[in-house]
Amino acid sequence: MNITIITPVFPYPNQGILPGVESYIKSLALPLKKLGHKIKIVTTFWNGSKKYDNYEGIPILRIKDTKALFGKIGSLFHFNYISFGLNAFRKRNFEFYKDSDIIFMPLTIGIPYISKRKKIPIITAFLHYDYVNTWIDYLTLNFYHLLERAQFKSLRAIITISDFSKKELINNYGIKNEIIEIIPVGIDTNRFNPSSKSKELRVKYSGKILLCVGPFLKRKRIPLLLKAMSNVVNKFPNVHLVLIGKGMMWDYCKQLSKKLKIQKYTTFLGFIPQDKLMQFYASSDIFVFPSELEGFGQVILESMASGTPVICANKPPMSEIIGNAGITFKINNDEDLSQMILKLLNNEAELTNLKKNSIIEAKKYDFLEIAKKFSEYAKKILNLYQLNK
Repeated sequence: MNITIITPVFPYPNQGILPGVESYIKSLALPLKKLGHKIKIVTTFWNGSKKYDNYEGIPILRIKDTKALFGKIGSLFHFNYISFGLNAFRKRNFEFYKDSDIIFMPLTIGIPYISKRKKIPIITAFLHYDYVNTWIDYLTLNFYHLLERAQFKSLRAIITISDFSKKELINNYGIKNEIIEIIPVGIDTNRFNPSSKSKELRVKYSGKILLCVGPFLKRKRIPLLLKAMSNVVNKFPNVHLVLIGKGMMWDYCKQLSKKLKIQKYTTFLGFIPQDKLMQFYASSDIFVFPSELEGFGQVILESMASGTPVICANKPPMSEIIGNAGITFKINNDEDLSQMILKLLNNEAELTNLKKNSIIEAKKYDFLEIAKKFSEYAKKILNLYQLNK
């Protein structure tokens, strides 16, 4: 099949705009190509500057949106998504992918009716529901939710990544159960595995290494982890927390680490190249994921595949993904989180057992097997479309 992915973000040559979404799209695009499908990407200039590009044999077309033209002002009320969608279906840009059998839109771009006029079946995706937490969210998220609802109601071919996300989709948008397909996120175990372990990193940070990866957003609850860390170092000082990622709470979290007097036990690295990230995954002793809300949790899989056990909140889907590869803590409870960290730090036998289990659990999500599920679903949608012509 010829499959075109229309997405505002694609992690090449740069990454980190929307890390979770970028990883998700990449984890589908590459294995679908390996399965013999012809993949094209239509995206924005957010991650790169070339209009025509190529990523591992996948052609890329970058087109403009209001964010590229007007900066942050162009992002108000998600006009950047809408303008990107409108531009993607302009005649001159449509020429790039008019031979598509299926279009996949992993993010809402707000123009479902226009997209349907192109006479190509479209699959859309729902990753997780964003809840209103700030006044800025109040001004913008409600509008985005309207766009999401319109896209899901119109296109009627929806994949989501977990049973938890499926329930959110049904409860928040009233989407019928029968038009939702669950296809989890995949992981490339050839790239993420224990062989990336770095002696240099083990020497540099010494002792036990705790790792946390992800954007510094409110729902990720990084401050909760820092508060837990202040208790951990009092009882187990031979430990170091490495935080990878950036975001709006970056400066606040750095200041909090100083306030808690744990700055010598914490390192804030920001975004790093993927090869280096793979080394950190494989070299760490425990991956700590304090997030209170995820549609899936790609970084959990990446850690598990690298042989590093996980501590996450006792809430689906995170708690379901880890299986026998980690333990959970009471959601939004820094005291319980610190106790779970100490529990593993003080039990080498359990830690070793969880490391073995991590690799076994991760293999259930091999990205080629996940891509096969997507491919089968895409064929089903294509056949239904052709029957109803």
